[in-house]
Amino acid sequence: MGDHRGVTEPQKPRRNRKRVAAQSEERPERKKRRSRKARKEKKRPDADAPKGARGNRRVERPPSEPGIDLIEQPPPREPRVNLRERFPRFWRGAALVLKLAVASACLVGGVAVYRLVHDYVMRAPAFAISELEVTGLERVDEESLLDAADVHLGDNVFRHDVETLRARVLRHPWIATATVDRRLPGRVSIEVTEHQPVAVLALRGLYLVSEDGTVFKPVELGDPVDLPVISGLDEGEFVSNRAFRTAVLLEVVGLMHDYRAAGLWRREPIGEIRVEPTGGLSLRVGEDAMLVRLGRGPHRHKLRRLRSILDRLDRSESRAEYVYLDNARRPDRVTVRLREEPEPAAADDDATETPS
Repeated sequence: MGDHRGVTEPQKPRRNRKRVAAQSEERPERKKRRSRKARKEKKRPDADAPKGARGNRRVERPPSEPGIDLIEQPPPREPRVNLRERFPRFWRGAALVLKLAVASACLVGGVAVYRLVHDYVMRAPAFAISELEVTGLERVDEESLLDAADVHLGDNVFRHDVETLRARVLRHPWIATATVDRRLPGRVSIEVTEHQPVAVLALRGLYLVSEDGTVFKPVELGDPVDLPVISGLDEGEFVSNRAFRTAVLLEVVGLMHDYRAAGLWRREPIGEIRVEPTGGLSLRVGEDAMLVRLGRGPHRHKLRRLRSILDRLDRSESRAEYVYLDNARRPDRVTVRLREEPEPAAADDDATETPS
């Protein structure tokens, strides 16, 4: 054989090699090699992980069940104890003091603002009274009423309260009712109703009585006096006993209404209404002061009978001196006494002397 050192046998191509399954053992499955991008992402820290957990690492433990991974968690931190829980009494006291301070500051600020607004409104010329209207006056002078109310043109419209003005107007003796209206910026209107006097009450002095039975003022110069006079009352009982006073005055006023309804007011004007000790009423009517005793009420039927009696006397051209309608046992009985006619004056029979 020759020298074969420098000669090599040609290798057979791979594709021509045959694998024998019986001779070769099954090789373990190769792990897939990760790409460069996947390796970089693995090295990069997790952005969603908390700052303090950067050093944590994932530890794989043998799972208790297939498909479950266990992750090791950091130990829990102890909760912080705030000041409110550490010092509860101090915190409550401080909160209370703070609330009181805020409330006091708000109160002081509100009072200061109110003072400023009040001073401005009370001094502003825009709120001066420029129109003052008074209606319903008959006997009372407008100036006297405004003086009693203490309100004049140019005054501040907020100077007096509406109820205060009304109370001052009602102090005037002739005023029965009053209504006060205030409209901004400077209008005040006063509407009043005066007392209507219907009689004069005679006690130690003379007093005017209104149509609702109110004694509203003493009689003064210029007041009406051509009114029926109520007499016969005990002043002590009248002043001290309110129930008696109210009952008497209402009965007198009712009698005058019935007298008007009977058609006798103009025919036989009432001059005096006397309250008898028994509680009955007597009248002095007409120019000759004819006495009419009515007794206790009701008086409407008695006054109608009086009118029929006066009609019969007028037809006979007679005049009664008195008429009694106060018979309680026999209400249908009337006592009438005629007035005697005066005798004519005697003629002078002395002959006149003739000059010689």
